[in-house]
Amino acid sequence: MLREYREEELSITIESLRCELLEVAQERSLSDRTVVELSERLDSYILLAQNKMMENLRTRKSSSRHRSDGSNSRRTMN
Repeated sequence: MLREYREEELSITIESLRCELLEVAQERSLSDRTVVELSERLDSYILLAQNKMMENLRTRKSSSRHRSDGSNSRRTMN
């Protein structure tokens, strides 16, 4: 169901599902099967986006640590 998404695709998908969910929820009960399924789909995409953001943060922190470690070791070697 969930494939590899770019951040922009995820944002568009999340916004689209959010709008669809709002429309359907206004017409039906919040416990309606369609509303619940849309909500669950939206939740899964939100989680995917959050995981992607966390992964990007970890990657940035890791790469900045490596760069700072490398520059410090070069300074001490000279």
